[in-house]
Amino acid sequence: MFSAVHSDRSGRLVVAADYSAAMSDGSQVGPLVQALPLPAGAEVVHLPGRAGIGLDRTGRARELGQGRFGVAAILPTGFLRASVPAYIDDLGAPPLRPRAYAAVGADSSGQLVVSAVALDAEAGVIDGRSAPELAARITATQRDHPSSRLFRQLARCAKDYRCRAAANAFLGRHDCAVPVAAPRNERPPEVLVLHDDADASPTETAAFRPTPEEIADAASRHLEGGGTVVAFGRACEGEPLLAVRVVERAIAAIRERTPVGTIHLETNGSSPAALRRLCDAGLDSVAVRLVSARAETYEAIHRPEGFRFADVRASIAQAIAGKVSLALRVLTLPGLTDRARELEALVSLAGDLPAGGSLILCDLAADPQRALRIAPSAEIVVGVDRMLDRLRTDAAHLRIVALPRPLVRL
Repeated sequence: MFSAVHSDRSGRLVVAADYSAAMSDGSQVGPLVQALPLPAGAEVVHLPGRAGIGLDRTGRARELGQGRFGVAAILPTGFLRASVPAYIDDLGAPPLRPRAYAAVGADSSGQLVVSAVALDAEAGVIDGRSAPELAARITATQRDHPSSRLFRQLARCAKDYRCRAAANAFLGRHDCAVPVAAPRNERPPEVLVLHDDADASPTETAAFRPTPEEIADAASRHLEGGGTVVAFGRACEGEPLLAVRVVERAIAAIRERTPVGTIHLETNGSSPAALRRLCDAGLDSVAVRLVSARAETYEAIHRPEGFRFADVRASIAQAIAGKVSLALRVLTLPGLTDRARELEALVSLAGDLPAGGSLILCDLAADPQRALRIAPSAEIVVGVDRMLDRLRTDAAHLRIVALPRPLVRL
């Protein structure tokens, strides 16, 4: 049995030993039963204006008291939350900042625990945002490439916005983000953002549009210097298929410079024709990002402009036809992703992917209660653990991971 945890008006964390920890599965409040010790790199945050909820000795959900606010954990890369915090929403207050809030409690010794599943043990190693040598590497790279606008932009992304993949550009390892200042064609509600919490959340778009040659210079340097992936289309900037000419020419220029590494694209799949051009240019892998595999839910949350969910499915078919390695990047929210019909649709879509593909499962950054109201349902949720069991059984031909891995043409 775990104890409830709340914050006081000063933001100090307090263990409420007279209440048991509660969580929400997205449809109802219940006891926090299964939890992991708070992992290294997790961030504990308070939920301003949201009264915390605990369970009294009879098991009934109760407000913890005046001035006792809810708290949550933001998990590091490689973990997937299993439930969201239990709190009373103040509809007169602004929405919570969209983040991947997970329910927390305290064990018998007062140590924090979190409602989460350890999904991908290797993923945490790939996150270099806290690497002690990062600042020096950024300085050295900018000194060696003083005229590179792209490295200046990546330095800002790494330092100001703590972008994981931008940091990797200077560390020379794993995947490197390649910004192209692409426009957006999705307008989701303000209570959520269409990326996971490890992605950057810049307050403005890139200040310039890089040329294909600038992109190729930075990308080939990364791949030949120990990196494994260069990635277009991080959700923090926009939709790269809308900048298809630049990306197409950049892919060709990268391959003129180096044959090594993986050229990866993250996309909403809004243009099958544009994706075909990139596959023909030499794209190695693609991840299609979505919150739901059901058209009705997808369009209510993504709010696409100029495309529909049918186009997303056509892009998936195009990637399969183009013989590039394919993944679905699923942004999960307890109470939504683990609804029975949502899970059935996801299993069905995953079944279309060829063997060797991936399901990349990430936590959707959102104000959880308000995000769930966008696509309301009376369905009972099956729970994240059972959802994972179902995916591992019925999509056993796919790898379930938290980050894309270096992939090559099939």
